[in-house]
Amino acid sequence: MSERDLRILLDRQAIADKLAAYCRAVDRLDIPLGHTVFHADAHADYGASLYRGDGRGVIDFICNSHLSTLNHSHQICNSTVTLNGDAAGSETYFHSATRLIMDGRHMQIRVWGRYLDSWSRRAGDWAIDKRLTVFDFDELREITATLRADEGARDRSDPSYEVLRTIP
Repeated sequence: MSERDLRILLDRQAIADKLAAYCRAVDRLDIPLGHTVFHADAHADYGASLYRGDGRGVIDFICNSHLSTLNHSHQICNSTVTLNGDAAGSETYFHSATRLIMDGRHMQIRVWGRYLDSWSRRAGDWAIDKRLTVFDFDELREITATLRADEGARDRSDPSYEVLRTIP
């Protein structure tokens, strides 16, 4: 494998890791982790009715809005990444599900869409410079929960932090 091919693989993996960190951050309400996904001067556009502004601010906004829900889960799917030195672009499909109580009923909001991200590597670290979120479709419906969802936690007490810790 050439040095160039290895660099491409490493860059793609670094971007994939940041996309996964975004989902983990908003599901575990881990604001410091979420901030690592965006450069300090990044911009995020989730639509005029939801959020437009500072990239790291969208993490604060999402995590704070999730405090009033029962649970949520975000997944990223297929992702296309183009690389050009220290710059990159990506289109990543996502799905999210959020459970909440509305008017005394258990409801679930599901959203499908795409993150269109412009990236740059600064001081060796890939992060988002600009995100445009395209919402393709969504649904809101009443649900009957069938599984107990009390093994996990929406903070750093979640068992995943223990299993993913860096082992010296």
